Amino acid sequence: METILHSRALLGCLLLLASVAVAIKDGTSSNACDYPGLAVILSTKDAVICNAVFLSSNQFIVPEICGAAMNTFLKKSALKLSYNQVPVNITIPVGTSGVLGDGVYSFTLNTPIQNSCSSVARVYDSKTMTLDLATCQVVGYGAATSSSKIFDGVLNAAAVNKSTSSSCCLAIWDSLTKTEKGTTYKDASYNCLTSTGATCGTGDVGAPVYCKTDSGERVLTALTSSTPCVSGGVFLAHDLTAGATDFKFGY
Repeated sequence: METILHSRALLGCLLLLASVAVAIKDGTSSNACDYPGLAVILSTKDAVICNAVFLSSNQFIVPEICGAAMNTFLKKSALKLSYNQVPVNITIPVGTSGVLGDGVYSFTLNTPIQNSCSSVARVYDSKTMTLDLATCQVVGYGAATSSSKIFDGVLNAAAVNKSTSSSCCLAIWDSLTKTEKGTTYKDASYNCLTSTGATCGTGDVGAPVYCKTDSGERVLTALTSSTPCVSGGVFLAHDLTAGATDFKFGY
């Protein structure tokens, strides 16, 4: 019963935050084709729920707060997934459920994505890749204005930088003690980031962090899990790099 109530509370937070969602505050307009695997989760009426990233043609991942809410919602109603610069929609049918692992939910679709303008995402592997940290960006969907919550294809990106250890500790504490900020799974691997922009509302929950390698390939490193909406401030992300020291900004 406690798990069900918690999931409902997360869903309520998502729907409430959706009314003030913006696509990466102070970010710059970007093309979805430049970010492998990028997608967005929508209600059947096109309300922005959160961002998602495809790791294969039929498997995508979202952060904890979004996955828990999706599992609750999908017991009674379908959702939509949209991808591509010219949006292509897929229905996520009732009864679909995601699996939680290390703070990230994985969902598998019966129908794979087709005609995507980019490949699926590759997660950074420190054993075979070298990151150029000057190229890291957070990218996310959201509404065009703070008074709207309907998906309109707007995608913004902003540069990501290192955070200080003291700011990181505060961000982790805030996110673990305030569930509306997006993180309750305390054993997951997290990273602290700062940005020239800011993650705000549900339009930016799950906003992926991409960095280029020394060969120019854009690879996935993290999923945004907190949305403090302060430009230049610190936000928390699920670290997908297995704790790679060259990506670990905060500590």
